[in-house]
Amino acid sequence: MNITTRNILEVRNLKKYFPITGGILSRVVNSVKAVDNISFHIKTGETLGLVGESGCGKTTASRVILRLIEPTSGNVYFDGEDIFKLRGRELHGLRKNMQIIFQDPYSSLNPRLSIGSIIAEGIGAHGLAKGRQKKEIVEGLLEKVGLSAGYYNRYPHEFSGGQRQRIAIARALSLRPRLIICDEPVSALDVSIQAQILNLLTELKKDFNLSYLFITHDLSVVEHVSDRIATMYMGEIAEIAETGEFYSSPLHPYTIALLSANLLPDPRKRKKAVILKGDVPSPISPPSGCRFHTRCPVAREICRSEWPEPKEISRSHMVRCHLVDASHPVPPIVPA
Repeated sequence: MNITTRNILEVRNLKKYFPITGGILSRVVNSVKAVDNISFHIKTGETLGLVGESGCGKTTASRVILRLIEPTSGNVYFDGEDIFKLRGRELHGLRKNMQIIFQDPYSSLNPRLSIGSIIAEGIGAHGLAKGRQKKEIVEGLLEKVGLSAGYYNRYPHEFSGGQRQRIAIARALSLRPRLIICDEPVSALDVSIQAQILNLLTELKKDFNLSYLFITHDLSVVEHVSDRIATMYMGEIAEIAETGEFYSSPLHPYTIALLSANLLPDPRKRKKAVILKGDVPSPISPPSGCRFHTRCPVAREICRSEWPEPKEISRSHMVRCHLVDASHPVPPIVPA
């Protein structure tokens, strides 16, 4: 397979199924199809936003990419190297280049460790510095994320949610990674604090030459930080486009429905919401054909029977929908 070197991350046909066991012998009787055949890439220095409803597989995909959980099948290439083939020291070395910022700033920090010890833990584990030098690095990181170096010996319970998330960001930066996965990094914070953290992440991206996979369900947030955005539904990627095109010319009915529900400050620019009927199907028994057809307001017979192949509308725009013709893309539904 040809792996483009300018892409820091390549995800190819990634699947993660969680087995369901039953009976006296605990045999596998079914599986939860949390991530089902997704493919995307992230360019060096780029931020890719990943949006979708809760339970669509965004967080599971991030855990598999980081090798925190093992895949069912597929490949993930970091800088051209298949990370699923790495073992031992090679995998340990990869950890320095790929880090994560977790969603909950309260549960992601060990309450028994000082914040200095929390941030320094990775530095010590990878043998990057010792003693006074390690402490100086941590103090520099605290100041870089907007905290005082004098907080080194304090504990997580002494800080607010926004401050704790800054500590988590400093921890992610401690190994000087090239890619950071931001898993809902501001969803647990007040709106005013969200803006501060988003601005901080933008500044750090420039200062440290970072690439981000930014996972969120908030379309207002992802618009301001992403170069491209992907929509995920029931373990599949429904649409990927550059941010401007994603908001101005969405093509997949699910993307259109999500954007129509996004509240805008100017009431004159608001569109009529597309109301989706029914509930999200079970990932244990997903629908045949297009996964979205059970809720799609314009679904046809082909949508119920045939799985839609991805269609390249342009070099930066992919959509998985039977109703969109690559030669003449027209949104299947447009809110009034």
